[in-house]
Amino acid sequence: MTLEYYFTEKKNIQENSLIIVDEDARHLLRVLRKVPGEELYVTDGERNLFRTEIESISDDSLNCRIVERFFNLNEPAVRITLYQSLLKNPSRFEFVIEKAVEIGVYEIRPVITENVVNKETDRSERWQSIALSAMKQSQRCFLPKVLHPIVFERAIQDAEKTDLKIIADEKENIDVVNIPEINLLSQSISLFIGPEGGFTAAELQTATGHGFKILNLGKRKLRSETAAVAVLGRILF
Repeated sequence: MTLEYYFTEKKNIQENSLIIVDEDARHLLRVLRKVPGEELYVTDGERNLFRTEIESISDDSLNCRIVERFFNLNEPAVRITLYQSLLKNPSRFEFVIEKAVEIGVYEIRPVITENVVNKETDRSERWQSIALSAMKQSQRCFLPKVLHPIVFERAIQDAEKTDLKIIADEKENIDVVNIPEINLLSQSISLFIGPEGGFTAAELQTATGHGFKILNLGKRKLRSETAAVAVLGRILF
């Protein structure tokens, strides 16, 4: 039987019980027709996972008894923050969020670079909702944050304390790092993916000046969303 994970905020969790409310409660009650006695797996998105049994239900909530607790189940050891440039097509950017969360990203920071077309785009509330759905679907117990967009220069500074900083580029460069060479013992990695048109020469120079390694994307030209998924998959798997 395929397990499904559900979500409740930490404030709804007590020592031996928890309450499921809002969207998940409506889905469980009105679509799945759950009844007392059935088993549910619930996470708070903060690495805690609970095996529970439904004790009682109301019109808009489920009260569950905690049967078993787990911590940090299925989460990768390395923390990758994805600095994904905004894309012209909103659905493609949302695809990146969904797949990055499923693969195991730690955090997503939308970035405004020189070649970004829609520089004023900020759908952080919707993006966070997509991340939540992806977390549950992929059976993760940690909910990555999708933050508000920031400009490239601030993103570079933001990544300063990361163990390994890499910026993906499809052009021929002298000083590059390939996927197999990435130090997987690093506890934290910042990964920068460019928009349509990629990063400018000035942006690459700024990044390398701050200790970034240029990641070789290979000979084929990849869409931005493809590059993000491919690189994350190769590192985490």
